[in-house]
Amino acid sequence: MNHLTARFFILSFLLATLASCGASLTAGIEDDGAATPVTANEIAFCSTSTSYSPGVFVSGTAKYRRRDTNIQINSGVVTSATTGAVITPTLPIKYAEIRVLNAAGTIIQCGTTNSIGELRALDGTSALFLPNDAGNFTIEVLSRANFTFPSVGKPISATLSAAVKEDPTSNTIYKISGTLASSGFGGSANSPLNLIAEASEFASSKIEGGAFNIYNDWVTTFEYLTSTSNTGSLDVSCLNPRLDMFWKAGFNPGAYLGYDPNSTISFYARDNNELYICGGVSGNVSTADTDHWDDTVILHEIGHHIENVCGTMDSPGGQHSAQYRIDPRLAWSEGWGNFIGGHIVKNNTAKINPNLVSALPNGEWLHYSDTVGYVEGSPTFNGSAILIRLNKNGNGSGTGATHDAVDAANNPGESHTREASIARGLFKGVNTCTNCGGGVGFDKYWTALGRTSGGMGFSTSPFSSSAKFFAKAFTANSNSFSATMTNMMTNDEALHMVGSASFTTTATSTSSGSIATNTWPGYGIKLTTNTSCNQNLLQARNLDETFGLESDQRYTNHFFAFRTSDLSGVTSIRLVPDSTCPVDLDLVVFNLGYDYVEDCANSSCSKKGVDGTNIVAVSRNPTNTTESVSISGLSSSYYLLNVRGYSTNPYTIPANSACVYKLTNQNGSTLCPSTSY
Repeated sequence: MNHLTARFFILSFLLATLASCGASLTAGIEDDGAATPVTANEIAFCSTSTSYSPGVFVSGTAKYRRRDTNIQINSGVVTSATTGAVITPTLPIKYAEIRVLNAAGTIIQCGTTNSIGELRALDGTSALFLPNDAGNFTIEVLSRANFTFPSVGKPISATLSAAVKEDPTSNTIYKISGTLASSGFGGSANSPLNLIAEASEFASSKIEGGAFNIYNDWVTTFEYLTSTSNTGSLDVSCLNPRLDMFWKAGFNPGAYLGYDPNSTISFYARDNNELYICGGVSGNVSTADTDHWDDTVILHEIGHHIENVCGTMDSPGGQHSAQYRIDPRLAWSEGWGNFIGGHIVKNNTAKINPNLVSALPNGEWLHYSDTVGYVEGSPTFNGSAILIRLNKNGNGSGTGATHDAVDAANNPGESHTREASIARGLFKGVNTCTNCGGGVGFDKYWTALGRTSGGMGFSTSPFSSSAKFFAKAFTANSNSFSATMTNMMTNDEALHMVGSASFTTTATSTSSGSIATNTWPGYGIKLTTNTSCNQNLLQARNLDETFGLESDQRYTNHFFAFRTSDLSGVTSIRLVPDSTCPVDLDLVVFNLGYDYVEDCANSSCSKKGVDGTNIVAVSRNPTNTTESVSISGLSSSYYLLNVRGYSTNPYTIPANSACVYKLTNQNGSTLCPSTSY
């Protein structure tokens, strides 16, 4: 079995969150089923500094060209974004590896570029020296870095370790090079050597500028996250693991997964910290779908990497859309990626595309954008595939197109299962812009994401969701959001906080009369042995409101996290439904990292999903009766209890259905959800 076969074709397709570079889906996540070394065949890093006396100082820079983002504006709002011609300003290639070779091809010096792309010694500061000898010297700058940032204001230093490579077989690093020819420098500095990676396929078939643009997006993100202005004194050393990025002009990485060559995708493989960026189709880079100039798409995948190495990525993957309610773990992860895509560009526009600064209204980038192809000199070409305005109201008010419109009044909390709304909430919460709340510092986001006791990555905080993230950001923000922030979260985006009064109602159609009930406990909220709480009300919904005709995980399901050690004396969990419930309520217990097993309910099939490999206990009686699952034999790990509503005809579930139930232990004592994460 060759390298590609071993590496890619035993991937779990059920866990693939694969997305088009420019279709109706956003980019995705992939689990790598093999542990193939990511550096096989890769040339060794140049890490030896040689002292030459007398030596000759080498001056010069390494920069790259990129294509522009052309925007159309209507009433002060960007309505279209497409990829355009190569821009005039060049951008610096920062912190990149330098290799100096003599005429025989022997490495005689190593260095790195500095923060403005100047050729420097390995420390990024000192001069780069060559021997005072006659001959030809080749200076190479590679799309690879292993540069440690000073730990100023941080508890520990952070290391930028990354590479952009052609493919995972050859692991060829992109490079640009120039030659210094001399019969002896005479001890004086030579003329500046200015290296440039080209962005046009007519200037260079490899379009090295595309590789260095991908590299620059990660470097810019790294600089942003390691700055005390953005993360304060918080530790960012979780970013140290090597990030390998694969891209090739005219190549679609979906080929590694056996996909249709025209189904262009970019994705992140979390098992080996690998990012795959779409470069086109069958050599076509001009009219085909590409992502190497789509910075928000590249940064979306980088967002997945950040979540993976600095938090906990437990997204199940799978198909997703910015128009429907989906699995809350998937919605959170994709929403976070969309947010990072727009947020990094907004706060670093000049570093990513200096042409945009003067072109944008108020100089502000406010979007997640994905384009298709480019046509130089033809502004009528419509190559805008996705354009989500991240500062827009989710309730549909305001100017411009709406993605993922929400109904905060009738569907409170629904946006915790909507990726575009999550992205908007994250963006508006931390940025100061029109229609933004701006009430949360990014350092609070970093705390909420991370692996300390205050973050979602902490070992006792399983099952990721935006509901949990915002609750932790709220706590990190001294338990106080501004009135503007609260209004934006609830009224604009239906991102109601767990415990909101919007989730408490009185059900009047139960066999017991009027009962105070909780309509949504919060995804993955912990189950406790408290015996005093409102009963729960599950509001089952028709399938036609959801993506792919799947069970609505916001309304037809409740999810509770638990450990047996936290439920002292509990050997089984019972569900006691009210007799008036119009759907059948069941219990399913999932492992960590579970796949949600769908039910079969349509004109040709009616079957409850009970055979998933991640299901450890199940009680799905054919009628709406008391259900019970044993937990006495479970390990000390966390599990997820799924209360699920089932109907043999999921297209005709009664409107405003009220399925009241309570959870108890084996003795009938009530079990309650925690009031907070």
